[in-house]
Amino acid sequence: MRAALGSLLSALWLSALLQPAALAAAGEDRVAVIVSASVAIHQLSAADVRELFLGRKQVQAGDIALQPVDNADKQARDLFYSGVAGMSGTRVRAYWARVVFSAQGRPPPELSPTEVGRRVMEQPGTLGYVNAANVPAGARVLFTFP
Repeated sequence: MRAALGSLLSALWLSALLQPAALAAAGEDRVAVIVSASVAIHQLSAADVRELFLGRKQVQAGDIALQPVDNADKQARDLFYSGVAGMSGTRVRAYWARVVFSAQGRPPPELSPTEVGRRVMEQPGTLGYVNAANVPAGARVLFTFP
C-alpha cells in the first residue's frame, strides 16, 4: 500500500512539473513578451527578460525605464518562469519572499491577462507577457518562447 501511494505521489509530482513543458511542446501555448509599439526597443534576449522580471536589472528604452508586470494567469506565469528562468511557480514565490524580506526589492505587480495588455498599451515602458495568440493590437513582441 505504501509503495503504491509513493508511486502515485511521484507520478503526480512529475506530471505537475512537466505540465508547462508538455503544453508548450504540443503547440497549445506560446508566451510573448510585449511592450507598446511606441517604445524605442525592438527585442530583448532571454537573459534580459529573466533579469528584468527577477528585479536584477534595469533596461532603458530611450528615456523610458522598462517596468515588468506579472500575469495573474497561473498557467501563463508558470510557463513564463519555467521557460525564461528555469524556475517553478513555488521557486519564484520563494525567491521574491527572500528579496522582499531582505529589503532588496519588490516583485512586479500581478495583473489579469486583460489588464497586462491594457497596461502595456496605456503606460509606455510597461513590459508584460501574454499568450502569443492574445497579443493586443499596437503591442510590439520583443521575445517569444518556446
